[in-house]
Amino acid sequence: MRKPGSQQQGGYKIVLHMPSGTNLCAFIYFYKRSSIMYSVANGGTSIAFTCGTDKQVITFTYHQHLKEVCMFKKALCGTATLLLAITLVQAEGPDVSFSGYLDSDVWTDFEGNFYTNDELDLGLNVAFSEKISADVFVTILTSNAPSGRGSIPAGDGHPAERWVSVAFDGVGINYESDFGTFTVGDLVYQYGGFNYYFYKRLSMITPENFTRGVQYSIGSDAFTQTVLVGVTDMSGSSGDIIGASEFAFSQELGLALYYGVRGEVVGGFGYGSDLFAGTEFNGSFGEAISVKLDIGFQNFATVDDSGMTIMDGDDPKRFSTIALLLEPGLSLDKLSTALSVYYVVDPDESGHYPGADEQFFAYVEPGFAFTDVFALGLPLEVHSGGLAEDLVDTGEFWVVPTGYIYPFEKVEWWIWAGGYFPFDADIGGDPYYALGSEIIVNF
Repeated sequence: MRKPGSQQQGGYKIVLHMPSGTNLCAFIYFYKRSSIMYSVANGGTSIAFTCGTDKQVITFTYHQHLKEVCMFKKALCGTATLLLAITLVQAEGPDVSFSGYLDSDVWTDFEGNFYTNDELDLGLNVAFSEKISADVFVTILTSNAPSGRGSIPAGDGHPAERWVSVAFDGVGINYESDFGTFTVGDLVYQYGGFNYYFYKRLSMITPENFTRGVQYSIGSDAFTQTVLVGVTDMSGSSGDIIGASEFAFSQELGLALYYGVRGEVVGGFGYGSDLFAGTEFNGSFGEAISVKLDIGFQNFATVDDSGMTIMDGDDPKRFSTIALLLEPGLSLDKLSTALSVYYVVDPDESGHYPGADEQFFAYVEPGFAFTDVFALGLPLEVHSGGLAEDLVDTGEFWVVPTGYIYPFEKVEWWIWAGGYFPFDADIGGDPYYALGSEIIVNF
């Protein structure tokens, strides 16, 4: 578009490249004799100014996070002096992004029964600036169905109940300052997660816990310290004080320490408070060997079969357990082997096994990757199904051949068949079998 009465001439051309949707206010001041032609494409990304007889082109780039830019250019246009002042004002809304995790399966027990289980976790992040953002979380769980059945993976969810309502799962506000990151709102923590596929959504230092409060984290590439204080969702009178210290010795070696207390205010410490402390080591040794080791200590009060607190005289009886989890891995070109060994030291026979419903299990899975898209694995497993000392009575041996398909990045399709063989047929019954499919998507 040409200004009325102006004449098009050669000369200086100033081009400003802008992000789409940016509002531009340009104020151009002239001194003496000059002509100018300018044009702004509707919804475009640049504006151009031309004057004088010189064919030079000057380009300015607008930075995405810059709110205001003032540029002054004094240039000779023939015999005229041009003073150019341009003010850019960006009026853009917050950046909105989504993330999520989907895990859905279907399987049969070859006895005429079919089961479907789902977990969908969605997160909405709104970034108001480089330092301030907000998160909103929702979840869909088969276990939220009216019957309360179903869990991932291979739970007993009823196919007629898979249309489960979306549930609010928390909100938080994050502030990244020069001296640490603050988060206020609904916070989640769980430490000592399993690599083992059947417990992949569980953890053995602490289970997944929710608290509404404040979290502060500060650190560097070598060390990070996090502190969390809040109100739990377990009762109307309990709170959390949690700490995590994480060390990164190198890109291949890391160590984390976790500790905290979930305290009961009304009932008193002895009745409803839990203490925990644990450590997790992660190491890679070359490209072939990886090791993860978790140790978790818990101290707690518990109840008997009737729901009454177990007492030691006039005081609640306190129990302690130490959970151990070793998960090494070996990868040699197309061959791989995964291993998990879990055991809980339970001297008081509390029957409390963090992250699992058994005191002991061992799992090994040799695998072969035929291509980047398809691999086969053969999980071989021993499960105590309860006390480790009762392994020969209540334990089982599992064989679960699995095909892994990776059609796209962050998309997995597992097809598996399972044979489950009780060690003692008089107690565990006959062998049983299953066939299933599971889809996992991260986004």
